[in-house]
Amino acid sequence: MTPHPLHRVVRNAATLAMAVALCAWSMEIPIESSWQVGGSINITLAATLLCGFLTAELLAHIGIPKITGYILAGVVAGPHVTGFLDVDTVEKLQLINEIALSFIALHAGAALDRALLSGRSLALGLNLALQCLLVPLIVFGAIMVTAPLFAFTAQVTQTQLLALALLSGIIAIARSPSSAMAIITECRARGPFTETALGITVAMDVLVIIVFTAALAVLSPLLDGSHAKGWHQAGVLGLELTGSLAIGGLLGLGIHAFYKRVGKDHALFLLFIAFTVTRLSELTGHQLSAFTALHVSLEPLLICIAAGFVVRNATPFGEELEGDLMRLSLPIYVLFFSVAGASLDLSALAVCWPLALVLAVSRAAGLALSTRLAGRMANLPAPERRLAWMAHLTQAGVAIGLTQIIARKDPVTAGYLTTLTLAVITINQFIGPVAFKRALVLTGEEGKDRR
Repeated sequence: MTPHPLHRVVRNAATLAMAVALCAWSMEIPIESSWQVGGSINITLAATLLCGFLTAELLAHIGIPKITGYILAGVVAGPHVTGFLDVDTVEKLQLINEIALSFIALHAGAALDRALLSGRSLALGLNLALQCLLVPLIVFGAIMVTAPLFAFTAQVTQTQLLALALLSGIIAIARSPSSAMAIITECRARGPFTETALGITVAMDVLVIIVFTAALAVLSPLLDGSHAKGWHQAGVLGLELTGSLAIGGLLGLGIHAFYKRVGKDHALFLLFIAFTVTRLSELTGHQLSAFTALHVSLEPLLICIAAGFVVRNATPFGEELEGDLMRLSLPIYVLFFSVAGASLDLSALAVCWPLALVLAVSRAAGLALSTRLAGRMANLPAPERRLAWMAHLTQAGVAIGLTQIIARKDPVTAGYLTTLTLAVITINQFIGPVAFKRALVLTGEEGKDRR
């Protein structure tokens, strides 16, 4: 017999209270030996999974997406609130987090159905073009006008303000495929709106890297006077993107061969793939840097997206792969977004929240304008035109990674850019999932995936 909803709420709340009490007790235990360190990490990992899951289950009763619950649990457990996950522990969990991201990227690629996307090619192209144009333009204007009014940026030079506004505008088009995939999986959504939103999200995370590198090449003379370095970075970027996509295609063929010949242990194999891609990408970058003058690193996100896309669209095992990934997804998403929540820098938000709010609002306005124009030009249904912007608010790792590139050219501008980007990501990681889930409900695509 199915428990009454109120009974489930009480049970989950009581279990969460006991888990929190256990966490509080474990924080009082002194760590005196190496084996206790290992045990402490295991307890921390288990407690994070349990508290994230239970928090999400409780919030789901009032319509809040589970991903928001995972993030909230991570924030509370993180170094800025209770300190259960201190900075050192969060750092130690980053490898697991990177493996989870590779897994999620594989899932995102496997969810991209070329047959559905081909019918939306005009809408996809228009959205990518207009968002790449209008969102940076609106964010750039908003920062240039308002930044001098806030204490956070009142002392920056005109050159630094120009660089900050331009690069912030470009970073504003970055997305979070992991967040989008988590919401789609939770809602079991399927349909043209879902496929289009996911396709734009994945493509935009590739485009933003290219656009950012091109902008940095143009800004190099202003920042450090080295015009050549920026274009050298663009060439390296081309090698990274091409190599990552090519290796991803080969990996997709390898997954096809495994599925064709082995009818069991798919889950273990997929986790092995995520781990291998993460570690080999890192090792390859180190080796190339050590033996050549090129600082080239492969991108696990692109490799796994390409692999999933190839299996889905070029082999008969696409549906089976996506089903396997969906069955494995719950603990992966709980862990990934709980650690992501613990990694959010609340101090950055406290320092520059007025400007971060301006940037978040102007970004949302740019998304609303560009998606509506693209939908009208592509003759999409009115509800999709009206709701499309809600699918693109979340941001994550790529946006943070881009801020590190500029640090080598201008540490001062990079400091402002990193702080502001982290603050905006914090805002969007809470608002974005709620908005996307609402859009899926209003378009009627929630629950359409029956697998």
